[in-house]
Amino acid sequence: MYWVKQYFSQPDVHWRSITEVLIIAICSLAPYFITAFVKSATGDGGVGFEVGTLFARGQIYLLAYALFGTILWLAILRGDRPRHAARAYLGMAAILLVLPIVGFIGVDPTFSTIVNDDVVSWGYWFYGAFLLIHYLLLFYMEIAPPDLQDTFKQGTKSLDDEYNRFKNGQ
Repeated sequence: MYWVKQYFSQPDVHWRSITEVLIIAICSLAPYFITAFVKSATGDGGVGFEVGTLFARGQIYLLAYALFGTILWLAILRGDRPRHAARAYLGMAAILLVLPIVGFIGVDPTFSTIVNDDVVSWGYWFYGAFLLIHYLLLFYMEIAPPDLQDTFKQGTKSLDDEYNRFKNGQ
């Protein structure tokens, strides 16, 4: 519950985290848009392209997979901040989400043979999920864990209340 309360209490940390994720998204998508613009400019059909054609074979899965390393680092491996429940849960969610992507990479590392439109569209959801997890991890990396004294006081009060209920037969 502490981590949920913290999520709604620090707008400056949200802003920094969102800014970093937006920069990552822009930099990771830029090569695709540049390539599409160059293809459009060198073709004879006029300047313009459909965004859907940029990832028509599921290449967005590669971008989602590229985020996984950073997420794994932030959630599990980074040792300069205490690892807490929010980091662990987000890391486990990312590990579960990456399993189908690893399966796709094992079958076709270039994502050149995926033709099912539904499977291609799932890639957008995976990419969005990894961006969201990355944002949440960046946010929670800057939040201090609860004070130990407060945690002990709360636990002691909870045990005392439980003992009193047991002692009074309730």
